[in-house]
Amino acid sequence: MTHSIELLPAGPHDAALIADLHAQSWRHAYSGLLPADYLEREAPAQRAQAWQARLVEGADGPVEVTLVRVDGTPAGFACLQPETEPQYGVYLDNLHVMPGWHGLGLGKRLFAHCAQRAAAGWPGQPLFLYVLDGNSQAREFYRRLDGVESEAFDDQFPGADLIVAVRRVSWPSVDALLRRLGAWPAPAAPASR
Repeated sequence: MTHSIELLPAGPHDAALIADLHAQSWRHAYSGLLPADYLEREAPAQRAQAWQARLVEGADGPVEVTLVRVDGTPAGFACLQPETEPQYGVYLDNLHVMPGWHGLGLGKRLFAHCAQRAAAGWPGQPLFLYVLDGNSQAREFYRRLDGVESEAFDDQFPGADLIVAVRRVSWPSVDALLRRLGAWPAPAAPASR
């Protein structure tokens, strides 16, 4: 079956939708890694507050959020934060595909889109993200894309009173990453909004 796949910029009107997708994805991806009570009871409200602050109030500085829809249904999202930790490059803070849409290549497609945006908007800068040390599925995905992992270190989990082991995964050359993804050349940067 052929699906219609759209990658669309998300804006303030998408804050509640992105928060819901985020909480759903965490429940799936972090089951067994984070307390179930937190994932079920606290995370949805915290994600709603965080995305309201991020997309409506501009609390986290400039962000570029992309929503992926399959046949019109929200299926995932990603968020670039170019100024969060500039010493490491462009921060890919979120890359989530809903479990019901796994297997269609959406994660790779969304990741390629983010790499293209990073190359076009912040040329020459590395791309990086953080991943829970125990998230073996995500870590394997990033390894297959030649991500360079740091040693594990303890960090505060966003919005929670939890310390978790994480790794920073980096791609020093976004151009090389794009070639690996088969997504070269990068598109031109869009006009400012």
